[in-house]
Parts: sequence; structure tokens; C-alpha cells
Amino acid sequence: MMMNRRDALAVLAGGTLSLADAALSAAPKKVHATTLLSRNGSGRATAYAEANKIVTVGQKSHVTWLDSVKGGFRVRIRTLDRKSGQWSKTWTVGPAHDNHGGPSLTVDSRGHLHVVYFPHHHPFRYRASLKPNDASAWSDEVEFGRKLTYPTLVCGADDTLYMTARRSHGKMPWTVEMWKKPVGKDWEMVGTILRSRAVGYSHFQEALAWGPDHKRLHLSVRIYENGGSVEVVGYMYSDDFGKTWRGRNGRPLAQPVSAETIDVIASGGRVEGKSSHKCGTISVTGDGRPVVLYSSSNNPGAEMILATPDGKSGWHRHGLASALSEKWPEWRIGPAAEVSINRQGTMYVLAAMATEGKNDVALISSKDLGRTIEVERPAAGVKQAKKWLANLERATGHHQVNGRPGVIFTAGTRGKGNTDILSNDVFWA
Repeated sequence: MMMNRRDALAVLAGGTLSLADAALSAAPKKVHATTLLSRNGSGRATAYAEANKIVTVGQKSHVTWLDSVKGGFRVRIRTLDRKSGQWSKTWTVGPAHDNHGGPSLTVDSRGHLHVVYFPHHHPFRYRASLKPNDASAWSDEVEFGRKLTYPTLVCGADDTLYMTARRSHGKMPWTVEMWKKPVGKDWEMVGTILRSRAVGYSHFQEALAWGPDHKRLHLSVRIYENGGSVEVVGYMYSDDFGKTWRGRNGRPLAQPVSAETIDVIASGGRVEGKSSHKCGTISVTGDGRPVVLYSSSNNPGAEMILATPDGKSGWHRHGLASALSEKWPEWRIGPAAEVSINRQGTMYVLAAMATEGKNDVALISSKDLGRTIEVERPAAGVKQAKKWLANLERATGHHQVNGRPGVIFTAGTRGKGNTDILSNDVFWA
């Protein structure tokens, strides 16, 4: 996501930053040190995987998370100057309802940051940075939607913002709504794009990624319904910015799409004889192929899987667990987290690991989509036993990942409930 621009300081002084024609040649200075960002992290400080929390523009990386303090929950943001290695002070974007109300972050072509946050079955709140590539001041807070949770957020080529989120309903199946915000206009609903087939609690874990043309929008999802007895990992794409959706081979999908009609990658459930699935995020190769990350577990084993389209025959699946077990045999792989492909074509996968009473984070890198890999533990120097809920830097439209992506994670406890005020550590690696 690193972009270098000639005469960047002069452009910023004029109050506008054009990213569309930015030079992307030289990678910024590598910053691999682990840095403590906060000691007030909530129980979901850096969750959830589908919500992007790191944006790098030029030599600045902006990082956002969710703190918990005596007055409640607060969305925070800090900025790393990658040239000097110095971090800014901590700024507050706004409140959140509870520990599920963390932020999702993107940037437009002029360098203005955009963030959605706050709800757990409530309206969303939205703000934009007043200056390009600057997280110190924000526009007035705007509310939109009803009974929404878990945002994704990307920016279109024309600077239209696109967001998906789960919508809860009383006596109807829960759904996923898509919203957009054209430049200078209010948020408006595009449509209901996914729906559970069962009444009551459902979860989706949907994630978005642009194709290389910045026109095709790819979506991965884990549809959890019927108390988890059904868990389907699926994929679909849109060539008209979310109005209509198609499967892997162009098959039109009637909306709202369900576990029965989506392009199915894997199916299972939390019942005997089936594998339980969780979905991470989605990324897209330079030639337009979607890469979907998901996990599959049963007693006693667990696997993390990369899925890519395999012509007309379906999906090619490649497991990653064996590589981690060879490196660290005492650890077992956890639920799928995130995948990101940088502008050099290297793929990065962020994986959760667990062993007796401990949790850690593994960062996998590969130049050939997982056939050969390297692994590291970016949180290895942190002393806490539980290091988890990691979030990986990835592209959301007008920025690319350049070189090694940034990682943030939570060190501490999840607490007992959604409203616990905790003092977890939040780290950057």
C-alpha cells in the first residue's frame, strides 16, 4: 500500500493529493520493529478480519483500532512516518457501542481517509479526514443504516465508497446489505446481496477486493446459519458495483444470494461428521484471479486453505497447515485470517496459531500462491501468552501493498462480554 509521489510535500501543502498517477516504483523504508500502540485495547481491539485497518499512502501508514476506557469504547488512529520511523500521537475518531463496533478504513484518490464504525445492531457512523494523508482532524459524524454490524469498506475508481455489513432482523432471516456513498452525496443502499435461509442469528464474514482494473468487485463469504449446523464458504463477483452478482464462471446469481445459490467453495457445519469452516479475506492476483482464504476444522485436526478458480471444473485448494507444523510442531493452526497480494506479486497470509493456553500470529509469504512459502512470527517478541485478532494491511482501491504489509494485533484477553472495559495491548509489527 506504499505509494511514492514526486514533490509530495508541495502537493500536500496545497491541500490535495492525487493518487491516481502516483509513482509506485521504490518501496518505502522497511519498519519491522514491534511497536506498542495502546494499553487500552478492548477485547476486540483489532478484530474483525473483514474490516481493513491499515492504509499506507506515500511514506505514511495510518492504523486504526478500538480502545475501551472508563467512558466506553473509542475508535483510535495513529500514523507512522515510515521515513523517520516516528509515530504520531493517538487521535480519537469517535465512540463505538461495544467491542463489536470497531473501524474499517480506506482512502480515496486525493488521499483523504474514510472510516466507518460504531454499531452492533445499530446505524453506522462515518467520517472523512479533513486533510489528505492526515488523520489528525475529521469531518462531522454522519449516521446511516439500521441494525448493522461488521463493516467492509473499499473505494471505487471515481471515489465512490462501497460498504457491506450484516443486517439483523427480528422475525426474518438475517441479511447482508450493500451501501455506497458517491462523492458529495449521502450514503444510499445499493441492495440486499446475501440472505440466510433461517430465521434467527446468522453470521457471514463477507470480504471485498477489487480486481486489477478497479472495476470488478470480488466477494468471499462464510454463511453461518441454523445455529452453525450449516457453514458454507462461497464466492461471487460484480461488474456493476454491487447491483448484480455472478459466480466463478459468469453464472448470474439471483439476489439476495443464499448458501444454496452461491458459488460454493466448501460446505460443512458444526455437527458430527462435518468440518466447521471460517472464512478469512479475499485478494486478487495481477491477472484477475480471486484468492479466497478459509479454514476447515474437525476433531482433532485443522487446516487453512487457499482456494483459486480452476477453469470450469471448480476450485483448486491448497493447504497451509503442514508448513506451520514443520516450522513449529507444538503449535496448531487456527481460524483463517487474512490474505493480501502486494504490487510485486508476493502473497501474504496472516494465520492464527494456538498451543496449550497460548495464542500467536504467523505471517506466511509466497511468490507462487503457496507452493513454496516462508513463515515468520511477527509477535514473537511480545511476552503476553495470548496474541491474536491480527489484522493485515491490504489494498482497498486507491492504494496498494508495496513490499511487506503491516500487521496489528491484540495482546491480552477477550473478556467475558461485549461491554467489558479492558486494558489490552495493541501492537504494530
